Amino acid sequence: MAIVNLIKQRSKLGSLGNVLQIFVSNVFILGLNVLTGIIIARYLGPEGRGEQAAMIMWPRFLAYTLTLGIPASLVYYMKKKDGNQGSLYITSLYMSLILGCVAMAIGSVIIPYWMKGYSKEVIEFATWALIMSPIAMLGTINVATLQSREEYHLYNFIRYVPVFSTLILLYGLVITGHVTPFYTSVAYLFPAIPVAIWITIKFILKYKLKQKNKIESGKKLLGYGIRSYGTDVAGTFSGYIDQILVVGLLSPSSLGLYVVSLNLSNMLNTIQNAITSVLFPKASGLEQADALNLTFKVFRISTVITIILGIGIFIVAPYLLIILYGQSFIEAIGVFRILIFQTAITSTSWILSQGFMSIGKPGSVTIIRITSLGLNVILLNLLIPPLGIEGAAISLLITSLVELLVVFLIYTIKYNVKFEDWIVSKKDILWLLQRIRIQKGRSKESM
Repeated sequence: MAIVNLIKQRSKLGSLGNVLQIFVSNVFILGLNVLTGIIIARYLGPEGRGEQAAMIMWPRFLAYTLTLGIPASLVYYMKKKDGNQGSLYITSLYMSLILGCVAMAIGSVIIPYWMKGYSKEVIEFATWALIMSPIAMLGTINVATLQSREEYHLYNFIRYVPVFSTLILLYGLVITGHVTPFYTSVAYLFPAIPVAIWITIKFILKYKLKQKNKIESGKKLLGYGIRSYGTDVAGTFSGYIDQILVVGLLSPSSLGLYVVSLNLSNMLNTIQNAITSVLFPKASGLEQADALNLTFKVFRISTVITIILGIGIFIVAPYLLIILYGQSFIEAIGVFRILIFQTAITSTSWILSQGFMSIGKPGSVTIIRITSLGLNVILLNLLIPPLGIEGAAISLLITSLVELLVVFLIYTIKYNVKFEDWIVSKKDILWLLQRIRIQKGRSKESM
């Protein structure tokens, strides 16, 4: 009962409390990912880690590429007062399952061609792993629904349970002496299945399958979704295109070094993920001026925090990599340091992009992400062959800088955002302190 009461108390927290909840969960998930990464890296080495990464990345990549913008559209319309939540969810459920099957079909054609440099066993496993694509698609719909309903306690729960389960399974493999790229891949993929099925059944029981106006809901979801779809595609490709090209152009060992650096640098995303998970649904219910004002206030404060953390991580980077993953990953230090800067810039840019999404202008984000993706693909193909994984990291960094510049120009020119709005001020600090005091008061009242 104590756990149930704690969850109920947390569900009553305000926006700052929700951000803090998600941030704490992100830190916990980051810690779990580091532990799983250490096991994989130390037992498999760079080459085995590369094979394992190549096998498990396709289901999510293909699923997230084919979302048609439905998750973002679901959040947007569920927050509207006239939105029929039941019809919206059930319609998105049907659509996501169909799209997940399409992802499986596409992947079965692409994988054998793209992974020609890998063993037959690795290619076959990667192809069979595509059955996780519909599950991944279900996950995006369920997460969007929980965000729109502001059920952040459950939102956090379904994110860290699969990671924790993976860690338990990996320890089991270590004890039994079965740490291979194939068994560890199963440990990464399987835990998502029961969680996705459980949450889906929970919402089906709540909303019922027999919903009216599914055609109208489908039109709504696709109307907004198609405009924001480019954002999903560009975001997914931006997150995976470097790894995909490394798979095709370099050895499994190089991919292993790169993936370790990339995953560790993503620790800076803990702040951005926590903020955007709350900011988009919150700002979607505001008028344009208020939504943009909130977006920039959050951007200014989060940027200062990200810079401080980024400097600290940059300094300890060499020691961190060697201590966690061993001497065999020492070549990844330079790449890791480049990716720290890139992650910090991308996080701040994505927070700013939530302003466009919340005022019903997802097309602006779509244009930005597609443009940066095109530039990234060009740079990756130019720099990976001569520079290897460092070329991939440099490509991401340049693209992130260009993307942030484009966001700055759009806000400045189209929305008349003044220069001082980009700089943190005393008012921002006072606002944050006030929110913290209010949060403490709410926490005491709920105890």
